[in-house]
Amino acid sequence: MKRDKALMGAILKQLASFGTIYGDVEKIHASLPGQVAPELILHHLRLLHDRGLAAVDMHNFWRVTDQGYDALDSGGDLFATQDVPPAPNRGIDN
Repeated sequence: MKRDKALMGAILKQLASFGTIYGDVEKIHASLPGQVAPELILHHLRLLHDRGLAAVDMHNFWRVTDQGYDALDSGGDLFATQDVPPAPNRGIDN
């Protein structure tokens, strides 16, 4: 599956728009324009997680991390080098 940077940005912006209510794949799917397959959304959420921009809890609810908000605040360049190194263990939120 090929990485879609625009989709990653749209997903992160959508997660941020949920505020304190975390989103699952179905909620993100329903809120994104167009027909994006849930499997594609999940794949890109995992890529965001790999970069430290999104986190997931044990119930598969996703949220934007502090680094994710920084990326959005800096104009949404998700692929710029981050000043803060990612946490060594990006497991699930407890």
